[in-house]
Amino acid sequence: MTYSEYIEYHKRGDAGVEERMIASLCRFYKLSSWDAFRLIYFYTMTYHIPSALAMLLKNERNIKRLQFRTDRRYVRCNGAFPRLLSELSQDKQMRLNACKTTTEAFKEVRSWFFFGRYAAYLFLEVYINTFKPDWTDDLVPDWEPDENYTKGAVSLIRSNEKSALDKFLNAARKDTGDNVFAIETSLCAVEKFRKGTRWDGYYTERMLNEADNSPAYGNIIYKLTQ
Repeated sequence: MTYSEYIEYHKRGDAGVEERMIASLCRFYKLSSWDAFRLIYFYTMTYHIPSALAMLLKNERNIKRLQFRTDRRYVRCNGAFPRLLSELSQDKQMRLNACKTTTEAFKEVRSWFFFGRYAAYLFLEVYINTFKPDWTDDLVPDWEPDENYTKGAVSLIRSNEKSALDKFLNAARKDTGDNVFAIETSLCAVEKFRKGTRWDGYYTERMLNEADNSPAYGNIIYKLTQ
């Protein structure tokens, strides 16, 4: 994939389709600011939209009735699920609202229990889509060599030098008109394209397949995808 092809892929929006869907659902259900924050939190706990909706709208707390995708399956282990619920408070929302930059926001979310780098990026990408905060996007990732987003960037620019990767990120922010968290998401997709495990349209299809298995919310998700 070339740089220009990457920019076009990112703008088509497949990689971040779920993150934008959460924002659409917040508008559809006319959620309060606090309930929208809670839905984003529940989505980050499960990485599964129907489960996040069930947690918010039906107060579902039985982990056997919820789905936890990819590494979020560890939320079910060692008491993480009840602790995450107990630590969800409006103080978190207030502190995040007080942030002025994406660096400050990332540090705040990373301080929460069970929010590693991936979960923090996921949460903040959805948060920006939903609330559109007036943050200065100044966060520069660490470019960990074993992470998919780094591998995706390296495959595009053919360099693993930090200065080159930082320059690429700044160019991508400008050319996509998007933020560091969304760019990280699409870079992960680029690496998975390279490995042959993903393709353009994969994430939209996955979301719709999960909607098919959700009688309560499937039709709404389909409607908002149009």
